[in-house]
Parts: sequence; C-alpha cells; structure tokens
Amino acid sequence: MAPAPDLARECPDCGAELDLTEAEEVGDLVDCPNCGAAFEVVALEPFTLAPFVDEEK
Repeated sequence: MAPAPDLARECPDCGAELDLTEAEEVGDLVDCPNCGAAFEVVALEPFTLAPFVDEEK
C-alpha cells in the first residue's frame, strides 16, 4: 500500500517537510528540498525512510 498522496514527513537531518507524493514503493528515493539529504523508502507499513548511501562512490 502506497503512502497517502498528501503524506509529509520531516527530514531527519534538518526538520524540513519532505514531499512524499512520489515515494510509492520500497526503494524509491526522497530528497530533502532544504538540506539536500537523500533518503530511501525501506518499508511501507509502517512508512519508513533510511539515509541513502550511494554505494557507487
């Protein structure tokens, strides 16, 4: 089940509101519009974000 379209969460790094309308499945990435931190959707029930680490660097 995808998060509700109006779902908003706070960035764990800076507290800014995250727009999660595009995060519909595990593995989707969410960027903070304020600090630029990246998060990955790791679970939908309950909706959970984790810091995204680019392993290709």
